[in-house]
Amino acid sequence: MKKTLVCAAMLAAMTGSAGASTLDSIKSNTMDFLDDWNRSDFYLGLLVSNSDIDEEDDVGQDMSVFNATFGYVFPKGFSLEARFGVGSDQPDSLFQDPVTTYSAAMFRYHYTWTNNVMAYASVGTALRTHSDAVDANDLQAGGAFAFGMNLFGSDHTAVNIEYFYMGGPEAMRSIGIGFHRYFGRYSK
Repeated sequence: MKKTLVCAAMLAAMTGSAGASTLDSIKSNTMDFLDDWNRSDFYLGLLVSNSDIDEEDDVGQDMSVFNATFGYVFPKGFSLEARFGVGSDQPDSLFQDPVTTYSAAMFRYHYTWTNNVMAYASVGTALRTHSDAVDANDLQAGGAFAFGMNLFGSDHTAVNIEYFYMGGPEAMRSIGIGFHRYFGRYSK
């Protein structure tokens, strides 16, 4: 019995010290990771576009779409971004009863020259819901890609021109204009 208690005490002592060093190691690694993620690597954008949704009877539906983008810039011109959008063929129902809503996760590569012009290409996946106006009130998934250009007027703000495509049974294409706001360096 005495040997069992001594072994349990030694095991508890070793586990306690190993646990403390393990926790310190996890805390140190977590803080290093959080230090790498700072506010200056994020960007956001707003874009208004004219979009066309393909329907099964080969008649497209023309609509206005309001898009929001939130992204994180990695080194060497790579970014990861999330996109959200709402669209409608009636201006007064854009936010109350939209014809389509979507969200997309995109992987982006950009190239900047002369510190005033940035071209980019994005690829990813999108989920969208069309309302009864296009006879498809269900969730659809499809590939997505975008090509665009940022024209910088200041170090952090740019006018954005973009072509965006979402595939699937009822594909959507849009061309829009807006702006991007970079909170820090956009070319690393």
